[in-house]
Amino acid sequence: MTFSYLNRPDGCKIAYTIDDHTNPWEPSETILFVHGLAESGLAWRAWIPYFSRHFKVVCMDLRGFGQSSAMSSTHHWTMDELLDDIEALITHLNCSKVHLVGAKSGGSMVLKLAADRPHLIHTLIGVTPPLLPAVGVEDWLVHINSKGVMDWARQTMKGRLGSTASTQEIEWWLENIQGKTAISTLQSYLLWVPKLDIRNDIPNIHSQTLIITTTGSGLRSLEGVKEWVSQIKNARLHIIEGDAWHAAGAYPDLCAKEVLSFILQQSSSKAS
Repeated sequence: MTFSYLNRPDGCKIAYTIDDHTNPWEPSETILFVHGLAESGLAWRAWIPYFSRHFKVVCMDLRGFGQSSAMSSTHHWTMDELLDDIEALITHLNCSKVHLVGAKSGGSMVLKLAADRPHLIHTLIGVTPPLLPAVGVEDWLVHINSKGVMDWARQTMKGRLGSTASTQEIEWWLENIQGKTAISTLQSYLLWVPKLDIRNDIPNIHSQTLIITTTGSGLRSLEGVKEWVSQIKNARLHIIEGDAWHAAGAYPDLCAKEVLSFILQQSSSKAS
């Protein structure tokens, strides 16, 4: 895997990868993937083959995560800073617009970007994005501080990937993604992200939008998701049978096929 880097004004380096198997003699659009808590662009590994023949696929590591610069335990996280990073990367890629996909807290970010900066977006996809302050995560930071990132990740992985995840699958995520997250990043990020509340931004989203959720997530109710999705004028909700709160990681083939179909349908509608 080859990483490129975008230097930000505060000295942070934003890492990203590009997979592009489109016809080089034809114009192609870009799809940008934004991961969630304690992850990196590697979380989208199983999605890439579905998209790279149709689009230039860009997977970024948010500041603090993956190959991007770790953040300090006292870093003051803000949504604007994260959205500025995303917009800067879009500009750096010489794109006027992208198809934007986010999962978990990355899903919250792309929804907020669509509300505030709609000119950057072709289509919008959020996979199990939280909208309001999280419930049941109060002890995560205590756990991390006392037993470390890997132990915390191991204890919470069944909720992320669901009851059908194999031992081998869980170990791969632990060893390659969650367990590699800098503890200093999580010590500051987990003071900010559980309090995130973007409910008031949802009615301001006008992009063609697809939201994916599951029937049995322990972090958010299906009825609650249906209620807020109904506030987005051009939104479609796709529901997957399952108990994982991280559908993008737990059910990548189901999600990727649905997202690809959605984007191609929107592109076809515009062309006609």
